[in-house]
Amino acid sequence: MQALVLNDPATFGQEFMRQTQLQGFGSLTKRDLELLIFVLLERDGAIDRAVSNHAAAAQLRVTPARLKALRRDGYARWRQLVAEPPEAALPRILATVLTAENLRAGARHVSERSRKEGFLAVRIEHPDDLARFEQAILDVGALPVYERNREVVAVRFDTLLRLAERGGHLQPDPQAVARQLRELAPAAQEVAELLRKDLDQLRWEDVRNALNALGARAVAGSLEGGVRGVLRVAFPFLG
Repeated sequence: MQALVLNDPATFGQEFMRQTQLQGFGSLTKRDLELLIFVLLERDGAIDRAVSNHAAAAQLRVTPARLKALRRDGYARWRQLVAEPPEAALPRILATVLTAENLRAGARHVSERSRKEGFLAVRIEHPDDLARFEQAILDVGALPVYERNREVVAVRFDTLLRLAERGGHLQPDPQAVARQLRELAPAAQEVAELLRKDLDQLRWEDVRNALNALGARAVAGSLEGGVRGVLRVAFPFLG
């Protein structure tokens, strides 16, 4: 069992005391106190928000189901303590879930037919992060799709591209993106067609169509270089 160690005990204690005083001593229920302590533990980093429910549950010696409920109810009750604007939350969530390991794990929960239709399986265990991701999908006019597991969202690559555009993550220069695509998949037909155009007259719509086509092929498994390479073009912060 991994011992819990606070990164900033003073701040943790000060915030705990502040909240109990603001609410009135003794007025918080046992459940309120549990949720407060849990949210402060994640805010401190003693419990990594990015770790799985199973790993976090082991730290607290509770079941994964109870840990999931702590994450869900804790952020609903004490969200003001971990305020995070959407423009900061989405990159953090995507950087956590769009890892090679998570993409492999998510792929086990989506059908081959969905992959061929360009749906990428994204596994998000933290209930609050999942809710934020679902809302981001709705905000760009798409719908989250579930197949075999409610913690796995099937999302089309073009929806991810819309998220990248909305968040301002994409390189705004279409010529620069075209050069990235040439390095990523020089033999791809979509890239060859794109580069046959006059680069000085290249429109973002042309680049978007090529990137969407490459993304769909990568999700289906027919593009050498894989999904991560195409995702890095849309989300440079993935590294």
